[in-house]
Amino acid sequence: MPTFTISFDENSSSNMGKPQLWQSAKQISFEDHLELTALMFDWGDSYDAKDWKRLRSIIAPTLLVDYTDIGKPCWPAMSAEDFMGMITDDGFLGDPCVKTQHLLGATRWVRVSDTEVIGNHQLRAAHQVYEDASLSKVKLRGHSHATNEHYYRKVDGVWKFAGLKPKVRWNEHNFEKVFKGSYVEEEVKEVPVKNGAPAV
Repeated sequence: MPTFTISFDENSSSNMGKPQLWQSAKQISFEDHLELTALMFDWGDSYDAKDWKRLRSIIAPTLLVDYTDIGKPCWPAMSAEDFMGMITDDGFLGDPCVKTQHLLGATRWVRVSDTEVIGNHQLRAAHQVYEDASLSKVKLRGHSHATNEHYYRKVDGVWKFAGLKPKVRWNEHNFEKVFKGSYVEEEVKEVPVKNGAPAV
């Protein structure tokens, strides 16, 4: 029976800069996977814990924030300071009466370059709103199910969160009433009464 021998010339100039058989230009390294997964966790957990110092430490100097899929603007280069101001605003996650959990599911990573990666994350964002800051009585609930496109950029050798583009699949309960910025109290109209009955 004939035999075959396959040899690889690791030093060949034709192999320089090209992915090997076990590599892909679109795949991230295992080390990057560990760092990006930890960064992804810190993003969601800092939101839920309202740990703004931790959130500030993991974001890039500028971020792409694209809310067009949910009817909001797109900011191609929002500064870190403006992003923190938006997130921590009392009309958004800074509201002490709003509790959240950003539960991240399966992820698909796409390597754009040595310093840029896109993460496609399954996300369920649960929201519970209380009557006041004592958190003793629940006012309403609203949960969102989405696939988020997150952007990651390496800054001075460290991976940073560099923006997001949510794509909402569906919402449940009263999600549109969760944040003060979008919550509108229903106007209560007084109905004139005559002889104990509404005068309609």
